[in-house]
Amino acid sequence: MIEKRVAFVNVSCANVYREPTFHSEVDSQSILWERLEIIDQKNDFILVTTEDKYKGWINSHQIIIIDSVDNYEYVLIKQRHVDFYKEPNLKSDIIRDGFTGIQIPVLLKDNGWIKTQFPDSVEGWIETSKTGYLEFPDRDDLINYARTFTGIPYIWGGKTVRGFDCSGFIQFIHKMFGINLRRDAWMQFEDSHFVSKNPFSGKPGDLLFFAKGEEKISHVGFVIKPGIVLHCQGMVKIESIDQKNKLLKDFVEIRTFLS
Repeated sequence: MIEKRVAFVNVSCANVYREPTFHSEVDSQSILWERLEIIDQKNDFILVTTEDKYKGWINSHQIIIIDSVDNYEYVLIKQRHVDFYKEPNLKSDIIRDGFTGIQIPVLLKDNGWIKTQFPDSVEGWIETSKTGYLEFPDRDDLINYARTFTGIPYIWGGKTVRGFDCSGFIQFIHKMFGINLRRDAWMQFEDSHFVSKNPFSGKPGDLLFFAKGEEKISHVGFVIKPGIVLHCQGMVKIESIDQKNKLLKDFVEIRTFLS
């Protein structure tokens, strides 16, 4: 065992593995500046607990162990894909990449640019227009925003715009409006509020939960309107849950995190 310490993700996206090897299954992901609690280490892998309380192994070359972090203001990246530049100039060298949902520290604001820092102390610049927080939504705002990610592919363990799994998509959309959820579909089922046992009910932004047989909750998607789901299965897409779709037989309940 190693002394319990804190680390931060130093790349835009790092896989969280079930076992301490690249050949293991990817259970989740962590993103730039995500705070990790260190539990153990085996060779080049660190066992961590992520911000959304997920436990798994991250490659040590993708994180930085830091005893403390300066008390900076943080800002959210809202652009789907961004580049960080060495200088506040689009002709400057690109030094890192990022995407929607990453929060970065603000060191300086200057003429349409933000100077930021990475956990390894490297500094870079990003255009101010590509950052900012989304206003807390009404239901239509949330769904309209979620629909803009239609077509992004399914990736097991994915929770970023580079690829989602079903619960990663739900977690990501809520996060963008300041609602922090746990990682897996069964966790989101436990934490949400009951709405209905009728699959053809619910309001936009409510969640349809599914399970195969007597197994625990294994799939989740947004209600677009009664009987229509926005979910990530193969890709982020909109489908009916009527009798022609196998989703209906696996339906369990409608629940919500919205008022």
